[in-house]
Amino acid sequence: MKRWSLIVGTLFVVGCSDAAMLVEAPKPAAVQQIAIATSAPTRVVPTATPAPSATPAPPTETPVPQPPRVGIQVGHWQTEDLPDDLAKFRTSTGAFVNGITESDVNLPVAEQVKALLEAEGITVDLLPATVPVAYKADAFISIHADGSTSTSSRGFKMATPWRASEASLLLLDSLVSEYAAGTDMPQDSAITANMRGYYAFSWRRHRNAIAPTTPAVIVEMGFLTNPTDRAFMLNQSDVIAQSIANGLLRYLEVRDPNDLEALRVIEYAIQRPKTADVTVHSAPDAESRVLHTLEEDQRFMPFRQRDGWYEGFVRGSSNIVGWVQVSNMQGTSDQLPPPTDR
Repeated sequence: MKRWSLIVGTLFVVGCSDAAMLVEAPKPAAVQQIAIATSAPTRVVPTATPAPSATPAPPTETPVPQPPRVGIQVGHWQTEDLPDDLAKFRTSTGAFVNGITESDVNLPVAEQVKALLEAEGITVDLLPATVPVAYKADAFISIHADGSTSTSSRGFKMATPWRASEASLLLLDSLVSEYAAGTDMPQDSAITANMRGYYAFSWRRHRNAIAPTTPAVIVEMGFLTNPTDRAFMLNQSDVIAQSIANGLLRYLEVRDPNDLEALRVIEYAIQRPKTADVTVHSAPDAESRVLHTLEEDQRFMPFRQRDGWYEGFVRGSSNIVGWVQVSNMQGTSDQLPPPTDR
């Protein structure tokens, strides 16, 4: 390692070797006279250069929670405006008795439900027979009145679509509980295939139907053909409307809007029996009434699973809706066998 020493006019190299090398230094430049200040120098304070400032970001606005949106459909109202793929329903008036049509009963109730919900800060769409394309809402309720050839049939019915999400089932439970308590009407459990397969629920077949994620229930308020039910619907429509509104409010209170999984419609594979003679029951109970016995080549279309049972309908026999044990069935993608000549 070398160490440098400077003596005027000569440069010596002092190093680690025994022999030092002498190098002639360059001639010094002429010395310039420098004036020596006789007073203290003026202290100069450096001027700070401000850093360029970025444009401040505008304050983030706190999002305002949107009120729930609900669709209340008036059954059989303005059916003449239905689109072409639903043209067969354009002349449908629903139940009819003594000059009273179903929409005559449905509309006043629906309008009162709308007013009650709007008073609670809920956005309500009063919908005719034609539903907006892929209608999205926090809930959809279709209001109807039932009819029968027997004047003794009475009571209310409610049903979800065939393929019901957990949210739809929760909406159904809330409406049934509040309606039964508010109206004191009996519940008729004879749900028809037309209710479960209601066209406004059928998003696979029709454009003018609810979106798959919209929780939905169809309500039959009572039998227009029954004198007791008819008088109640005509004279105490406010009680019916309040009961429906209470059911919906109860649903919105207990339903977690952040639980998107509850809106998902579960799709089940087509099933066929593992063996012949598998029975279809009226309830998820082996002791319940047997509705049908499946043949080995028949197909069963599940839309719900509970406690080891499938609820669904027998393909080719859409009027047969019931329960089969999951353990007796197997999923299949096989085509249906061709019909045999008989």
